[in-house]
Amino acid sequence: MAPRGIGAKLRYRSDEFLSGGAGKQLLFLFGLTVTVVVVFTLIAFVIHLHEDEGVPDTAWFYFTRMLDAGTMADEAAPGDRVVSTICTILGVVVAGLLISSLAGNFQERLDAIKRGGSAVIESGHFLILGWSEKVYSVIDQISEAYLKQGRIVAVVMADRDKLEMEAMLRDKVVHQDRVKLVVRSGSSVSLTDLSRVSFERAKAIVVLVDENDAGDANRADGRIIKTLMALYNHPDGRGHMDRARVTAEVVSSANQEIAEIASGGKAQVIKTNEIISKVLLQTSRISGLSLVYDELLRFEGNEVHYAAFPESVGKRFDELLLDFPNGCLIGTAKADGSSHQLNPPGDYVVQADEELLILAEDDDIPFKKYAGKHTLETARKPAMVGGEKSKEHLLVLGWNSKVFPILSEFDSYVGPGSTVTLVNGMPSEERDALISELCGPTKNVEIRHLVGEFTSRAVMNRLQPQNYPTVMVLGDTIGGADAEDADTRAIIALLLMRDFRQRHGVDKQEVCSEILNPKNRALAATTEIHDIVISNEMVSMVLAQITYEPRVRAVLEDFFRSEGSEIYLKDMTWYAPEGKPVTFEELILTAKLRSELAMGYQLYVDDPEKRYGMVLNPTNRTETIVPKKGDRLVVLAEEDG
Repeated sequence: MAPRGIGAKLRYRSDEFLSGGAGKQLLFLFGLTVTVVVVFTLIAFVIHLHEDEGVPDTAWFYFTRMLDAGTMADEAAPGDRVVSTICTILGVVVAGLLISSLAGNFQERLDAIKRGGSAVIESGHFLILGWSEKVYSVIDQISEAYLKQGRIVAVVMADRDKLEMEAMLRDKVVHQDRVKLVVRSGSSVSLTDLSRVSFERAKAIVVLVDENDAGDANRADGRIIKTLMALYNHPDGRGHMDRARVTAEVVSSANQEIAEIASGGKAQVIKTNEIISKVLLQTSRISGLSLVYDELLRFEGNEVHYAAFPESVGKRFDELLLDFPNGCLIGTAKADGSSHQLNPPGDYVVQADEELLILAEDDDIPFKKYAGKHTLETARKPAMVGGEKSKEHLLVLGWNSKVFPILSEFDSYVGPGSTVTLVNGMPSEERDALISELCGPTKNVEIRHLVGEFTSRAVMNRLQPQNYPTVMVLGDTIGGADAEDADTRAIIALLLMRDFRQRHGVDKQEVCSEILNPKNRALAATTEIHDIVISNEMVSMVLAQITYEPRVRAVLEDFFRSEGSEIYLKDMTWYAPEGKPVTFEELILTAKLRSELAMGYQLYVDDPEKRYGMVLNPTNRTETIVPKKGDRLVVLAEEDG
């Protein structure tokens, strides 16, 4: 049993007092100093030292002895020397305790700052909660979006070491000159930690799936849901969060609705895995589409803008197609963001409560009534092709959670008799069970399985991948592989496939690869494929777009789904004769006769530096181009025919 005597109690109380912080420690040292001075002043009067001086002067005398050890050298009387020496020694002890206390508390404060423990005193900043590879691109894209407004403040809070986060941000954020970075260590589900980052004064908040939770979709989404609950129910947020722009990502589609409920329907919750799955699928089916999406989602190029023009109200949609010299008209939308339509019928009349959706480099879009010679009536009649959905065969190498939306979307794109062959290390029984649970039965697609390591030459020999017209390589996460391991295996698979194509003289094969780390893009490109989807980077771009303009979320999601109008790259000879000059103005009108909207073109060149000839929203609409074999028109259309 611990001792409970008076001495033990005094030690306990003194320890408790001294551990109370710098204030109590300084108070203790002040009291100790006063006590020493009083005691020695009394001793001096008892032994008749300094009899000719009063109490104040005697007290000051011993106080200076405590502060300066050298002053006792002038003492002549033996009694003075002894008493002054003892007082000075005690003074040295007190001074040492004072210095130690100040240094310790100062060091403790520095450590707290390094740990990210201090409060953020900012307003109008961008707050990012959670940590993953996406954080760098999110910061860069937001800084690009607000380039005209100058340097932005980005506050990052995640449950990891502050110094480590700061080092990685310095290393990987490209536009350091555009951003003031503030980093704090803390949990986004803690009300106390949220208070430290001034979330209620933020211009916008982005909630990321944390990489520590990436292996478990429910755990990852659970943290997102709890974070949204904390943000919208925090006492500090009352009166502020109703107008806050909050964007969050979830892994599982089933958790999107719960996350929206957690925010009271106020946050923009994005199913990022589903979006990337659809991008991968569309890109694997349409060569070159990755270039379009890459520009469409970046703020550096052309993006979708909401623009209001009183001149457009009451006009037919097809009458406005050529009225924007620096933008491509792609649809209409309610000004409040409640609904929109991409590629509406030509005779649709723009309403007073609607804005136009325009593809342009920035929001400075002038309205200039077209005064040229081209009209829909005089436009060249296009070639009409199409018909039933075709039978397609897709090879998928690798496995991650994006497989499920890929299978569902592919089933809706293709005709009966199509196949998907899945090659990865997961047992086929487990795959079937997961696919049945998360996708349900497919209508048009037969799913085939090959169990094995797709980076193995022996497995590839059995597979003969050159025989598949369409191939998709996913970032394989079986066995808990991290992003770098997944990218390495994807690149090895791409190398093997290139070798099989060369050995068998296969010239045409649509190959799309998912790469997780942007630094591995160049290596993947050496395998002679053009369509590389950097999934983490693309998710970051989507999040940044929606953070900047929340209304654009529904438009982007519409681009990626199989229903309605999507982006296609179609043979330009369907719109203009090969070898005959044509302008983009004429192509816009001809495309509309096919119930499509032209967004750009690809005058193909085999040069990645020139983006393989891809041009979105050409600014010179009257410049003549001469279509050749391999050139394509970028259109918004309901069918790929």
